[in-house]
This record gives sequence, C-alpha cells and structure tokens, in this order.
Amino acid sequence: MSKNLVTIQKIAKVLGIICKVLYVMAIVGMILSIAALVSMIVFSNNPEFAEKIASSGKYNIKQIIGLCVVAVIVCLVHLIVVKAHRNYFIMEQEVGTPFTPEGAKAFRTLGIMNIVAPFISIIVSAIAASVCNIQDKIHMEAGIGMGVAMILLSYVLAYGAELEEKKKVEKK
Repeated sequence: MSKNLVTIQKIAKVLGIICKVLYVMAIVGMILSIAALVSMIVFSNNPEFAEKIASSGKYNIKQIIGLCVVAVIVCLVHLIVVKAHRNYFIMEQEVGTPFTPEGAKAFRTLGIMNIVAPFISIIVSAIAASVCNIQDKIHMEAGIGMGVAMILLSYVLAYGAELEEKKKVEKK
C-alpha cells in the first residue's frame, strides 16, 4: 500500500469516527426534540403553564410546539445524511480504498444528498413554521458547495478506480 493511500485510509478512519459522533449527537437531538414536543403538548392544557409561556412574551404555546416540530425535522434530516456518510466510510474502510466504482458512486450520492437534504429540511420546516405562525427565519446551512465538491471528487475517485482496473488487467 502506498504512503498516500495509507494517509487516505487514516483520514477516512477519522472521518468515520466523526460521523459516528455526529450520528449519536443527531439521535440525542432528535430524542430531546421529541421529548420537548411531547412535554409541550402534554402541558399545553395546564393554565398555569400557558400563563407562564404567555408572560415570557416572545412565543405562545402553538409557536413553541411548532419550533419543536422544526427541531425534530432538522434532527431527522441530519440523522439521515450523517448515517449515509457513516455508511460510506464503513464501506471505504472495509474495501481499503476509495478508488472503486461503487465507492465513487456512493460518494456522488453523498454529494447529491448534501445539496438536496437542506432544501427538503428548509421547505418542510417552513411549512411547519407557517402553520404555527412562527415569524422567525428558519435556515439551515445548505451544503451546495460541499455537495458540488463531493460530486466532482467522485469523478476523480471513478477515474482512480479505472486506473486500478487497468493496472490489474496489465498485470495478467
């Protein structure tokens, strides 16, 4: 194995670990968001609780429930995207190289997900915010630049896979 491939494998391993941490964080965020949503729904019928919320001034109970729904949506989208990234790095580590046709295709798919997922999250969150009359802007860092870079890099990985295949054929 070349020195560069060893470095790539180390980087992939570190990125896989980071994805695992982010995956756990997304699960925790989702659980906490759901717990907050359920709590708000349960306590919304309590007049004392409703009065405390109303006296805080910024949001009413319906808006807080809407914000909890938005948080669940954002965490779910992150969970899906991070899980896909984690699966890629697991696959890459098992194969031992990113230069495979399957790896290149998977990386291209991740690039597309990085572009599309934030828009889905923003649209669904905006609908929930509209229904609950939330005036705050809801945004998510769109991964357009990262997604485009990943798609372009996937073609480099595909080319590397072609070179690896040619190398194998020439050895025979």
